[in-house]
Amino acid sequence: MRKLLSLVLAMALLVLTACGAATPKTVGEAAPLDSIELTPGADDNTAPTVTFDAPLNATAAGAKVLEEGDGAEIKANQNVSYKLAGYNTEDGKEVGNIFASEPQILSLTEEMKKADPEIYNILLGSKVGSWVAYVRPTPATPAPEAEGEGGSSAPAEPAKASEVLVLKVVGAEDIPPTPEPARMLEKAEVDKLEADGSLPTVKFSEGKPAITIPEGKEAPEGLAVQVLKQGDGKTLTEESTITADYAGVRWEDGEVFDSSYDRGEAASFSLNEVIPGWTQGLAGQKVGSQVVLSIPSSLAYGDDPATGRPTGPLVFVVDIKSAK
Repeated sequence: MRKLLSLVLAMALLVLTACGAATPKTVGEAAPLDSIELTPGADDNTAPTVTFDAPLNATAAGAKVLEEGDGAEIKANQNVSYKLAGYNTEDGKEVGNIFASEPQILSLTEEMKKADPEIYNILLGSKVGSWVAYVRPTPATPAPEAEGEGGSSAPAEPAKASEVLVLKVVGAEDIPPTPEPARMLEKAEVDKLEADGSLPTVKFSEGKPAITIPEGKEAPEGLAVQVLKQGDGKTLTEESTITADYAGVRWEDGEVFDSSYDRGEAASFSLNEVIPGWTQGLAGQKVGSQVVLSIPSSLAYGDDPATGRPTGPLVFVVDIKSAK
């Protein structure tokens, strides 16, 4: 009985030792990261304390999990949110961190896998909460050509990392599917919306249009094209370069955000260089036509105000003057 108990304890100790000595996950040339010691901050908004043997000489990209998290496993096609700090490889001093800011996002897509395989592969299969060290050298600098007869070229500058990055993974979510762009509505659908009073109306005064958004109506889900006046000139294609007067308002407030009428000069542009709602809505129209384009945000400038462009569904009146 005593021998059996000793054997069981010895086996348990062996298992615990093996678990405690698990080899940390590495990718690429990770050996230069072996001396890194990490002390996490008090929370996700506090930078860690990081030390390593300086100088840290890294001549190839590599990554290492410094501390495994206990959250969900990270999978392909997820947005990984993280915070990081950077450290000078020569003296080990911190060069900056974003722990007091909002997390940044890395998308684990095939494009990222090709562009930065080390960081892709170190994150894939790791867990939320993990700490990761990552280093990528700048490319080698070619040797300058020798000048003059008998001159000798200076040696090339080898690839060498100037910073090591330490990331904490704070979240991971599936990348949402990209919505299909809105389609152009059929004429019968546009006619029904007009009959229901669900499309904008336009009145011209002294040569300038006034666009009225229907009160209490949602913008059409698709691109709605209303022909105010049918021209008899050349039919436009998606490759046409046109000259036109136009005015644009947001569906949300009906306020004019751009108008060639107000500037007193028609604008010229190619239909393959404008927002999709213009390209699709004006192709097939004729020179001399006046049209109203009610454009969903997916065919306009989107919904992100950070772009500095008008967001949401838009409405344009376009008076086609000429085309080539």
